[in-house]
Amino acid sequence: MILSFKIDKSTYFAGMIELDFDPLSERYAVIDRKSLSLLWNGLTPATNPAKIIVPFEYTNSNNLAVIIFDETANGYNMVGNDKVQAQLVDARTVTLNP
Repeated sequence: MILSFKIDKSTYFAGMIELDFDPLSERYAVIDRKSLSLLWNGLTPATNPAKIIVPFEYTNSNNLAVIIFDETANGYNMVGNDKVQAQLVDARTVTLNP
């Protein structure tokens, strides 16, 4: 039988990037620019800016790339931002987009 428990209130350091999207964008991806591994992909959220938590290692390097896609025929194909560095945050206190 459990009589009591302790809640861990320690800080959880992680990286966060905030992305302000073009209204025409439909999808986006965040990748590690060295390994080309995909960290995040999804539909563009209705609210700006989107907040994405990434591993701590990206807070002291600029090894992220963000790609935004537009699927419409008369829009752009894709745009990107290279060498993005995440800001250091306590991931337990960040409010993410729904």
